[in-house]
Amino acid sequence: MNADTKALDAPVSSLKGVGEALVLKLARLRVACVADLLFHLPLRYQDRTRITPIGTLRAGHEAVVEGEVMASEVVRGRRRSLLVRLRDGSGILSLRFFHFSPAQQQQFRPGARIRGFGEARAGATGLEIYHPEYRLLSDDTPPVEDHLTPIYPTTEGLHQTRLRALIEQALALLDADPEALPDWLPESLRQRFGLPELHHCLKVLHQPPPDADPDQLASGLHPASRRLALEEL
Repeated sequence: MNADTKALDAPVSSLKGVGEALVLKLARLRVACVADLLFHLPLRYQDRTRITPIGTLRAGHEAVVEGEVMASEVVRGRRRSLLVRLRDGSGILSLRFFHFSPAQQQQFRPGARIRGFGEARAGATGLEIYHPEYRLLSDDTPPVEDHLTPIYPTTEGLHQTRLRALIEQALALLDADPEALPDWLPESLRQRFGLPELHHCLKVLHQPPPDADPDQLASGLHPASRRLALEEL
């Protein structure tokens, strides 16, 4: 057994940033060792690989948007909220937060540039995104994602971003040695049915390329999904 195989068999506590509390949360997902993370597969996917002009947004669609803050204010009504008006040259969109801090409110000063992701909905000011994931834009802001974003089964207190980061650590260990996980399907059988190798399947299912069909991935019809199903049989 090589070093990477041992790393995949190691408890999740061996990963960076995993303490006792996180170990207990992962246990509720039946994730005990590093390899378990590799087989904790997404339920669905989001496309965060492109910026959508605000003017083309439609209610019910999830999208990544970028724009400049025009104004922000605390609105008092049935529920107190922070309303941020964002524009990008093609249109205007509202970001609405029902839970916010004074420090967060200060971030949305006029002229600040924001990248956000969420589902556009019809609201009191037109199209709105409630509690978007967002970041302030700067010269060193990374580009948009280069693969579809997985959404995993999770548990209380364990956010998607944390779970993705752990799975990325596990994938890095697998990338270091693709043979660290045994491939139980004979090569002749894989060639007969045109099925990819195990490490490639896991990479595709956790980090699908932008041109992958999210519905095909989520429904189990993608070749990578079929490959894992055949191995289970």
